[in-house]
Amino acid sequence: MSTRPDSSTTRSYWESLQWDVNDMPKDPDDPDYKPLEQPDFLRGVSFNGSSEPYKCSRQVFRVREDTVYSILPCQGVSTEEFYPGDDVDARYTHMGWPAPGSLPARPWDVIYQMPKAPSGQDKWVSRRMVVSRWSINLRIEDMAPVEGFIQVVEEALREWTTVDQMEALRKVFAVWGEMIPLAAIIGCSLAATGTLGSQQTLTGDSATFRPPDRGPDVMQMIERSLDITGKFERRFESRIQGGCPEIFSKSGFDAWLANAVETDNWPTWEVVKVNRAAPITDLLPKFLREKVNRLFSYGNMISRSPAVGSQVPFGFDGASLGAKDIKQINVWHNGSFMHDISIVYTDGATAGPYGFGKTNRITDSFVLARGECITDLFIWITPGAINGIQFAKNTTQLSPRYGVQAGAGDPVICSMAGRALLGISGSFTTTSLTQVQCLPKAVWRNDVRSYECRSIDTTTIGTSNATIFNDFRFLGDPTTSRISRIQYRNTTNQPVARLQITYSSNCDGKSNYQTTPLRGTDAGAVNTWSFEEGEYITQVKGNYSGAVIYCLELVTNKGNSRKFGQVAGDTFYLTPPNRDMVLYYILGKSAGYLQSLTVVWGEPPREGSNPGY
Repeated sequence: MSTRPDSSTTRSYWESLQWDVNDMPKDPDDPDYKPLEQPDFLRGVSFNGSSEPYKCSRQVFRVREDTVYSILPCQGVSTEEFYPGDDVDARYTHMGWPAPGSLPARPWDVIYQMPKAPSGQDKWVSRRMVVSRWSINLRIEDMAPVEGFIQVVEEALREWTTVDQMEALRKVFAVWGEMIPLAAIIGCSLAATGTLGSQQTLTGDSATFRPPDRGPDVMQMIERSLDITGKFERRFESRIQGGCPEIFSKSGFDAWLANAVETDNWPTWEVVKVNRAAPITDLLPKFLREKVNRLFSYGNMISRSPAVGSQVPFGFDGASLGAKDIKQINVWHNGSFMHDISIVYTDGATAGPYGFGKTNRITDSFVLARGECITDLFIWITPGAINGIQFAKNTTQLSPRYGVQAGAGDPVICSMAGRALLGISGSFTTTSLTQVQCLPKAVWRNDVRSYECRSIDTTTIGTSNATIFNDFRFLGDPTTSRISRIQYRNTTNQPVARLQITYSSNCDGKSNYQTTPLRGTDAGAVNTWSFEEGEYITQVKGNYSGAVIYCLELVTNKGNSRKFGQVAGDTFYLTPPNRDMVLYYILGKSAGYLQSLTVVWGEPPREGSNPGY
């Protein structure tokens, strides 16, 4: 049995690091064909999974041919013991990588931050046996990216918007990796990682019996080989890297080790320990690297909606914690106005509460599942306070309305073209919120967009203390939704009542129709108006006075119109701010009749994707 790789084998491995397997002939009959095992050292590693780092499937670089010979054969079997600080550090150590805090920053770390490990007093420990065969130590200048990697990055950066570029690059890094090793040990290893009880130490007894229901036999064998049997209260799956795991499971540790160190078996050796690494973007040419860095710079990551409420300096900034995913929104309210708010992120960070909530119990919470985000925020305001807040998810689920249900306050809609809410800035007193600003992307996140949102504009007619309604929950798919039918009280001497709108949309290829409750419940004969395909309301006219919408006249792009209600009070005439906008949906307040109306103009739905009624 060889105890040290010979110079010929070492030279062969070094030369294999200089090849781009994509350029190698695939035909065995080709005179230049070489049966090539791709070294895993040339592959990127991703950290975006829920478990430990994993090696990606594609070669992302090769070592330049003029690089100073930077590989040394080595021998020896060492046992290493680490005490990681938390669950996340433990997963990295288990894989043979430095803890996240010891790795260089990646350009996208500002938005895709690692989740914080749950707080606790767990005593993590990792024991690894490392069989060292080669030591590699390179600089980033010694590496040349494969052409395929450069091409996919260039394609991602050609997307039209920054959001699309970020999403495309996110997919690139998932396939090609996020970091690459610079200094590493090649060989084989065994690893077991877990938590110890308060009275436990890691002086295991290989003779300790381990009940068969605690895991597969190979795990028991690894732990016995590492002399830690039965010591962990909870643990990761024990791991073999390099060599032939089937030999270990069939014939035991001694047979596996004897086979693993044989020089002829060098193709089975892997990267088992990383001492130094770099972000995968460091491989890119300077002009591409600078584009990526600018794209993910913090100033490019956020957009802020205009502030609503009292115009005073902000007392808190919802972007202060960086770009994160929201897990839960907690609110404090009394049914008339908002006392306080806080946002809990998936990594455990929390923004708020700021005043009232510090000493009072939470009134309600809105929870988001994995993959969900807030895309729209509805706020009802009066000059001195935030009266109510309502959130809409990318799934179109609408939260309860927190705060006011009936009463004063005009609605303001905050959205940013489908981008994800990052946080809320604003001002507060000891009893209430007085001003808020929505943040999708650290106010609004420019890197996370759920759908092609339709640009909107709003106008409110009338003031009222009646019951609030919001038709957003009846849109179905917001991108394809349109008004397909309207029912209304047919009268010329009474205010508008019995208004009922049907919204049609296309959800997963199926037609969807949702009809609102009556807006204004007073009795009267009802008429129905159905719209043709491609027909949209482009003008809203009528009469109102204070808390009464007396009359509505609706005009479509095809020249059709309907007028209903009583001609009294002041007149109003509403058209969209842009010629290509149409009536999208409405909000308002009603009791026996319609008392206030907020018209939401939006871009037309996608053509050909929406059924008629």
